[in-house]
Amino acid sequence: MNIGNLCVRVRFDLRRTLFFFLLGILILFASMAFAQATKEINPEPKSGAEGLTGNMVATEGEVHCAKPDKEYSIDVPDRPGHSLMISERKCSWSEPLKILNAHTKDGVAVHFTEKMEGELHMHGFEVDTLDDGEKLTFRSMGEVLGLKGPATTKGRWSYMRGTGKYKGIKGGGTYEGKMDADGGLTLKLEGVYVPAETAAEKNKEKKK
Repeated sequence: MNIGNLCVRVRFDLRRTLFFFLLGILILFASMAFAQATKEINPEPKSGAEGLTGNMVATEGEVHCAKPDKEYSIDVPDRPGHSLMISERKCSWSEPLKILNAHTKDGVAVHFTEKMEGELHMHGFEVDTLDDGEKLTFRSMGEVLGLKGPATTKGRWSYMRGTGKYKGIKGGGTYEGKMDADGGLTLKLEGVYVPAETAAEKNKEKKK
């Protein structure tokens, strides 16, 4: 091999090496960007209790929400079995949550559900009346491991708002349970809360 051919081959190898090096960098940055975008679009669900400190009070209970009184469904035409649903259920507490000196009694839950790939992904709000006449609104996010009952379900919940002395309440936790054969839900909840007065004081301190 003469010197000219050797120089040409060296330049070719260097260009090829540089090309694959730059390609690897581009793939790495593209993967990082995709992972970040995915995280922003589908963030990890939070329990509602993250970041709480101070006067936290533990609580737990069990609620049963009957099969939907109202239910609507629209198919998504991208593939079979993909649909979006909204439903309304009546709920009652077999083991009430104790919050301050009151207990949850009954309520109404509205769920937005995505049916996809053998599971139900549920987002919902439940408005409960306590035995002192005040109301609490819970927010929940979870999944049912099946398209119909009997099936297990799990997720997270948090306090969204309250009336009267519960206004400003903070907290939340996790739940586990089951979907019955008739479509009803039985959920066991556990978590913590910060009383409204304490939560309001902490919010004022953050704003200073």
